[in-house]
Amino acid sequence: MRPLKTISYFASFAIAASLLLSCGQREPVDLVIRNATIVDVESGELNTGRAVVVRDGVITDIVSSKRASAYDAATQVDATGGFLMPALADAHVHLEDPSELESYLRYGVGLVVNMAGAPMHLGLREAIEEGRRVAPRIVTVGPTLDGSRPTNPLFTSVTPETAADIVAWIADQGYDAVKVYQQLEAETLSAIVQAAESRELITTGHVSRSTGILGALDAGLRYIAHGEELAFESFDQETGRYDRSRIPALADLLSDRGVTVTPMIDYLEQVPDQVLALEAFLESDPLSLVPAGMRFSFGPRQGWFSGRDEPEAFAEQMADVAGFVAELTAALNARGVPLILGTDAGFGGAIPGFGVHRELHSLVRAGLSELEALQTATLNVGRYLQEIDPNRTPWGRIEPGFSADLLLLGRDPLAGISATEQIEGVALAGRWHTRDDLLQLEGQLRARQSSVLPHAQRFEDAFAEGDVAATREALDSASPDLGDDTLVSPSNCIFLGYRFYYRGRRELAGDLYEICAEMHPDSAPLWWHIGQAREDSDFVQGAIQAYSRALEANPWYRQPAEAIRSLEERTD
Repeated sequence: MRPLKTISYFASFAIAASLLLSCGQREPVDLVIRNATIVDVESGELNTGRAVVVRDGVITDIVSSKRASAYDAATQVDATGGFLMPALADAHVHLEDPSELESYLRYGVGLVVNMAGAPMHLGLREAIEEGRRVAPRIVTVGPTLDGSRPTNPLFTSVTPETAADIVAWIADQGYDAVKVYQQLEAETLSAIVQAAESRELITTGHVSRSTGILGALDAGLRYIAHGEELAFESFDQETGRYDRSRIPALADLLSDRGVTVTPMIDYLEQVPDQVLALEAFLESDPLSLVPAGMRFSFGPRQGWFSGRDEPEAFAEQMADVAGFVAELTAALNARGVPLILGTDAGFGGAIPGFGVHRELHSLVRAGLSELEALQTATLNVGRYLQEIDPNRTPWGRIEPGFSADLLLLGRDPLAGISATEQIEGVALAGRWHTRDDLLQLEGQLRARQSSVLPHAQRFEDAFAEGDVAATREALDSASPDLGDDTLVSPSNCIFLGYRFYYRGRRELAGDLYEICAEMHPDSAPLWWHIGQAREDSDFVQGAIQAYSRALEANPWYRQPAEAIRSLEERTD
């Protein structure tokens, strides 16, 4: 006799619901959205006259709209004329301020993957999961790992000998994945991937220049976080252009190896605007919604693409690589390579929330259908999340048992991708936000930036002049208006201070960094640089205290424990 199958929770729930309805009782639920045309992002079908039922942040049932009255819903939404689809995801962001999350909500983004982790992100993730903060869900990698000579001095250096311990620490802290960068040697990358697999973590990130694309794949890298990373080997030094003839073989290789790619086309396409017309870019309307500190991070002093030598030539090269990545994306899509949408939001001019819609347009221009483009921000991300954690609630479809992160549109997104911008409502974990709520939020975001912007200007000016008192006053005067905002990111603070740090004025740099650390108390690189500045000034106790704070945030960033031991030996 065949064994009885265990009835799932949702099947049991459906049976219980049917019994309640047959008895004339109304089942209490949190949200019912009725009269919706549901967009099936897997098949591309449009299912009309349906009602979606939500309880405890999960879709529990989909019934005909005629049966919607059988539920006693805390919130009822009449979606007549609207198109209901899963909320969008951005699978590559750099979350510096908690307040950025509101920009994602405004644009219908229900989940973000943070690609540079710190303790702050773990706390935010927990607050959102527990319902103490209404915001898109957060998945976060740990601190960025790089080779013995890191691309960026703020990254954590790894060797084959330390890889297992560093990955174990990342897992024990509760980060969701491991992020790698461009200078990892093949042996180290392989050790990281193996250690991550032993802790059931995936490894994602950049292709190492040391290994090359094939070497990175041989070392086990299966998730590539930038399409641009796949272009560097196709650069032709003789012509100064990216060789499109290499695309078919590259696409075949990635398909054969089972790689998942984040194309990130729009990020590349909008760089020329920053290089050639930065002022106009900074005054564009979407930038009026981001935190003031982020807007300054794109500006002439802090911006990644500002002040470039030979700007016209650089802009032309960036446009060329954008074209290469767009063609590669089409080739990857044709070969069935999983594509997930990411924007690099928070870095290099990419705008939280708004950038997702720009990237959808870029994907369609590259040759994807509207359905395929939508899948990169919904269905494909949901499958990616299952690879990160098979036990998480499924995400990215409108089906019973899936997370109730939903987006109601005024037009059919399968008929034109610009429909994703006509947002009529958003549900995050089943909590409904009307169009009026979103417009009110937009007004609040604009007002917040307007109030903080003068403070950020004073802060940056004073910091650049090395005026500690004025920098302190700028932060103190801003504090009543800041909320979750900060005036500068940890990395930009450190880079702004390098003009003093590496020019024999480390005590001054340390004083400035300490002001930044008040806004970013869990930044290991900030505290380590403060420790260095205090140590060079023979302020031993101050150095020990700073290294101790770095140790709490990331014990593997520049080995703060060793620095503490060395200082303690000097004082014995």
